[in-house]
Amino acid sequence: MSNFLAPQSTGLYATALSGDSEPDRVGRLLAELQASAPRADEQPGAAAHELAERRFENQLAVVRLGVATSLFFALRTKHAPTAAHCLRVALSCSAWSQRMGLSDALRDRIEVAALLHDLGKIGIPDRILRKPGKLSAEEQLVMERCPKMGCEILSGCTSDLELLNIVLHGSTWYQSRRQDDAPRGPSIPFGARMLAIADAFDAMTTDSVYRRAMSRERAIQELIDGSCTQFDPELAIDFNRMLEERPEMYQRVTVDRWLQRLHVEDTPGLWGADSDRPTPPTVCPQRENLFFGHLISNLRDGIAFTDAEGMITQWNSGMRSLTDLSGDAVMGHTWSNDCVGLQSQQADDSDEPCLVRACLRSGAVVARPMLILRSGRTMTPVHVQVSPVYGSKPGIHGTVIVVRDLSDQTNMEEQLKTLHQQTTRDPLTGVSNRTHFDANVELLVQSAAQGHTRFSLIICDIDHFKRVNDLYGHPAGDAALIRFASILKSHSRDEDIVARYGGEEFLILSPNCDNSTAARRAEAIRIALQETSLPSLNGEHVTASFGVTEFQAGDTAETILARADRALLKAKDNGRNRVIQMGSGQPMDLSAEPTNKGWLSWFGSAAASPQHEIDVITPVPIDLAIEKLRGFIADHHAEIINVRENQVTLKLQADCSLGGRRRHDQQIALNVQLTLSEVRNLTASFRGPIKTNVHMQLQPLRSRDRRHRELSTCYTRVVSSLRSYLMGEIQQPKSNE
Repeated sequence: MSNFLAPQSTGLYATALSGDSEPDRVGRLLAELQASAPRADEQPGAAAHELAERRFENQLAVVRLGVATSLFFALRTKHAPTAAHCLRVALSCSAWSQRMGLSDALRDRIEVAALLHDLGKIGIPDRILRKPGKLSAEEQLVMERCPKMGCEILSGCTSDLELLNIVLHGSTWYQSRRQDDAPRGPSIPFGARMLAIADAFDAMTTDSVYRRAMSRERAIQELIDGSCTQFDPELAIDFNRMLEERPEMYQRVTVDRWLQRLHVEDTPGLWGADSDRPTPPTVCPQRENLFFGHLISNLRDGIAFTDAEGMITQWNSGMRSLTDLSGDAVMGHTWSNDCVGLQSQQADDSDEPCLVRACLRSGAVVARPMLILRSGRTMTPVHVQVSPVYGSKPGIHGTVIVVRDLSDQTNMEEQLKTLHQQTTRDPLTGVSNRTHFDANVELLVQSAAQGHTRFSLIICDIDHFKRVNDLYGHPAGDAALIRFASILKSHSRDEDIVARYGGEEFLILSPNCDNSTAARRAEAIRIALQETSLPSLNGEHVTASFGVTEFQAGDTAETILARADRALLKAKDNGRNRVIQMGSGQPMDLSAEPTNKGWLSWFGSAAASPQHEIDVITPVPIDLAIEKLRGFIADHHAEIINVRENQVTLKLQADCSLGGRRRHDQQIALNVQLTLSEVRNLTASFRGPIKTNVHMQLQPLRSRDRRHRELSTCYTRVVSSLRSYLMGEIQQPKSNE
């Protein structure tokens, strides 16, 4: 491994690098897991995390961009989403460089290269850069010229060849077969290998028109799967370790803060002194604009604005609900009926298919009944109206698009919200109570387990609420809870369920919402709360911490709640007032398994043996696999019975479909033995990444013949859950014959 990584090897990672034999080393790791399991209070202090976070974020302040600041502003003017992406990549590279203890000079180069790595897009035609869909092969070739064009632009500002090489090779594959003249493997500049990983991770975790954002853990798995081909395998693993330690580092509020700081930067830079540049005047939003923005964001109808070229400039929550596309994914792209899932109701419709183009060409209102593919499942009838916008100057300034849902069907969540209003509401805040939440989360878990829907869960807790009650009294604390609940409701959709779970703890249950989308919504709520002054607290502000997760294969209502709560505790341990996302959000794809041939069929026989064995291969080293196993144990409330060499034995309660009225009668106690071993790639011409094989043995703790038919269901759920936590693949065990 590179010398940059060796000094940072501590804890589990340092143990993994020791010279012990594999069973001894794995046994020590598992012993540490057992010793640490019941003592969650030994997490690092919030003050240390906060100090480290400030140090990471301040690194960009040290790097004075000088003339390059104007280049970043030019890129943002050309395409704001690209500039925001570059800034997020720069922030992650900054934190990563600090963690590895790189020299100041190298860290500065990597940060600046990351901030300007997409500068070449200034030279890309708008028809390609703003295309609302996947690029053709010819257009992709044009986009591949971006690194070279970016270096040509940067060469006018600096002669630093190391910096230019980072930008030039930031998209070069680690083992490239496409670019014969490009460097390969360790010959690629170290900063370029870091940039490639941070760039790909941000792209995968950000919504686009043609691809939904991945959860953090699924994006990490993609990085590891691309090790040795597209990415440096050692750096990919180290990036994984960094995000395990600091999962909150991708908060969008940090990006916004740095955008503001870059505006006023005027001190000597990396490339010379800045010219005296006046600070742009602060524009205070007018009162009418505040009302206008609130009206647009809270309308149930989908509302979108475009400019005179058809580029989308505004996208409200109603449009997000109808199209399942976020504003981040579509703004900056040209409107297209196909990209939002709109189709004509008549196959022989000879009119201009693109309503926006028709409106801009004719200058008249275009209205048409259409169908929209909603959430990728059913066609919903809608009425679409596109109106031109005129001003004092001649010509059309843009269009306003209104999409109204004409469906008479009401979904399950809307029906549930109208039932038992008085018995399902919290009397203080008016949101749902715990009983109503528990009933709905059970229904959604059952639906999600059958592949009918997906949902996310946000759990939030006001920071230091006891201090609020002690300083201002319980009536003031109640007023703060009411205001917090109001903010949660204002950021929720009609189908969402906002509930008070107890005390100052609230939950948001979001059907048809994935992990990354829920994390962005939680971040918006966090910002709104910290910017709201509370009269009951003499104008003071409060903050809240958030845990976010999504249903994944093998989940029960208890495990998804436990995982969300674990994310909340992580947010508090890391300094509070932040959002932490956990869980892969990986659904059980039953359709991918051939009938009677997939791994699920191994558990399908009613007369199956009470003991089953299965292997799960996870693409991470043993120390990271044990960290993921820690979450599985905590969320399932499993008990560690024994640790011996490279084995750990667990006792856990697994849900079964049959049983009595008592909760205990609906569960079967299982003995789960896990044996961990490394899997090395010995056949490849280069050293492949080290994977971990988890051999799993399951059997009931008590022999109860009348419930043997339920064992297959329990085994399937436990194996599916472990697979989700480990982000692994199932491997059929070898036959004993």
